[in-house]
Amino acid sequence: MKLNFGCGYNKLDGYTNVDHDPLCNPDVVADLEGVLPFEESTVDEIVMSHILEHLGQDTKTYLSIWKELYRVLKNTGVIKITVPHHLHENFHHDPTHCRKITVVGIDMFSQERNLNTIKTGGSETTLGLQIGIDIGVTQVGYDLMPAFQQEMYGKSRDIVDREINKRNNACYQVQINAMAHKPPRGSL
Repeated sequence: MKLNFGCGYNKLDGYTNVDHDPLCNPDVVADLEGVLPFEESTVDEIVMSHILEHLGQDTKTYLSIWKELYRVLKNTGVIKITVPHHLHENFHHDPTHCRKITVVGIDMFSQERNLNTIKTGGSETTLGLQIGIDIGVTQVGYDLMPAFQQEMYGKSRDIVDREINKRNNACYQVQINAMAHKPPRGSL
């Protein structure tokens, strides 16, 4: 099963299109901040294009969303997330954007990362271990503004990545793929 969460009017062929607004005529009407109407470990892929930054204004709700995503995903199920870059003005224009989504913020649900944090004496919150899920980032892509892309032409990926997170309006959106690991990889 493949799900397109927060589809709005952008339906994807081959996916079950899910939205809270019945006016956009989704296949399934559901509140993505509540219990999802799908069985445990039945979903191969979830697409969330420009929706996650609208969800979970309070931390408890945001973490519950991730627990539900993990619950419905199969082992090695994938979440494909596209969000506005947190330093781009498009993130700040929309008053319904309530949460900055970053690569590190999603990878904090990886129990492998959490165990490394503990092992190295780091101070990063071990979210995956704390809420009992294991979702790790597998791939990241950036859509750059044309002037920044031209300026960075020929530079190493490390330099581009570093500059993206130092400059406003360098990158307009980020694609983050993450994978569920069941059973979780963490053990203290």
